[in-house]
This record gives sequence, structure tokens and C-alpha cells, in this order.
Amino acid sequence: MILTTLISRSLLCTSLLVITNIWSSFAHAAEELGYEIIAERTHKPVLFTQGLLVDGDHFYETSGLYNQSLLVSYPIAEPAGTWAKISAPFTKKQSIPNQYFAEGLALLDNKLYVLTWMEKTLLVYDKATFNYEKSLNYSGEGWGLTTDGESLIRSDGSATIYFHQPKDFSVIKTLTVKDGDKEITQLNELEYANGVLWANIWHDDHILKIDPQTGKVLAQLNLSALKSKVKLDNSEQVLNGIAWDPNHKAFWVTGKQWPKMFLVKISN
Repeated sequence: MILTTLISRSLLCTSLLVITNIWSSFAHAAEELGYEIIAERTHKPVLFTQGLLVDGDHFYETSGLYNQSLLVSYPIAEPAGTWAKISAPFTKKQSIPNQYFAEGLALLDNKLYVLTWMEKTLLVYDKATFNYEKSLNYSGEGWGLTTDGESLIRSDGSATIYFHQPKDFSVIKTLTVKDGDKEITQLNELEYANGVLWANIWHDDHILKIDPQTGKVLAQLNLSALKSKVKLDNSEQVLNGIAWDPNHKAFWVTGKQWPKMFLVKISN
């Protein structure tokens, strides 16, 4: 989630220093996973990445900010040539109404579900056409969204994960993410893969591996080295976006307004 010039989120969640301190005390508790970058590609810097997923040979992505939010799709494979890559159009593009700040994204039963940040509204679109179908309401904020194939799974920036019924978005159950007895907050973009939940930490370069039954943090992935591979202009260009690619058995990861995406294979 972000801090914009339009709206501050509780004085930057009481300050980024507090967040840093919370993470530094946690980082040594969970096992650190190894990884290798097996591919990379361009990512349009116009996209303020909130939700990211892979389906077939395409990415689906939500981009945030008021008056600028988008739902887009584009091929995983890129055309040849630098200019062709930069200028390649989206396969499909849907503007989100200006009153909404688009957040997490999930695909289930050919429906694309788009969270909104503070508007307490879930927007539902047809996957094939990107046509708007309906809205569903929920309490609290919307940050990250994914699915286990049955439920829609939401984060709200706290340590709580919510499991929702897709039909009406009613809450089925909740769990609290913990490392030992310590609650881990600032959970943001989510991805569910192979029975495990993965979560970005807002304004941090770690991704957590979480047991979706208990909320226990099983391990962590430190992707701070990826920042050295991209040119970043401001502090809001944080790591955000996790998409499982079943063909490569690896994760595509990127960040808000990053010019690149990386295919990361976890090695242990």
C-alpha cells in the first residue's frame, strides 16, 4: 500500500522507522530462502503495481492511485527490440472509476476480482472482456488479494488474513500471521501457490512464506538485491507484485513503477 501526497496513512503508519524496527527484530527468526533469477523482462513504469498474477501466457495486473487506477493484461513473452518492448500495447485495459484506488487482484472461475483501498468495495470483471459485472462490499481496507481455488484471500495491512466467500465476499474465517508469538503486520500483495501463502511486506524487500492453515511464518525471501538492478526515483517504488508461473515453477516479482520484472526460482 502507499503513502501519497493526497492521503497519508496514519502518519506513515507511525513512521517507516517503526516498520523497519519491527522487521529487523523479525528478520532473523524465520529461515531465509535462497533464490536465483532465471529470467527478466520489461515492466511498464506507468504501472503502480498492486496485484499481479499469471494465467496462461498472460500477466494480469492492477495499478493503483486515485484517478489513475487500471486493470490490464499483457503477454509474458516480449517482442524483439528495446523500443518494441517499451512501446508494446496492453492486450486489454480497463480504467477503474476515479473514486476508487485499485488494490489486490485475484482470478477465480473466469472472474477478475479487484480490491479497493479505502472504498470497502470489491469490483468484479469478466476475464475475457474486462467488462464490469458487479460490486460487493466489505469492512475495513483492501490491500492484497489471492485465491486458493475456493476462497478469496485478503490482506488489509494488519497481521490478519481474511478468507472470503466469492459469491458475496462474506468472511468465512480469519487467521493471524505470526513468527512464533510475534504478529507480523503490513501484509500487502498476496499469492497462493502449491498450498502456501506468500505475502509482500509494505515498504520492505522481504516476501514471507506463510502456512494458510495456521498463519505461521515458515520462511522469508530477501529480495533487496533486486533493487540494484532497477533505477528507482522515489521511496514509494517499493517491491510489490508476486505471480506464480506454473510453467517455470517460479515467481515473477516486480515493484510499483519498476521498469523490470524478474522470474525468481526458489532454491531451497
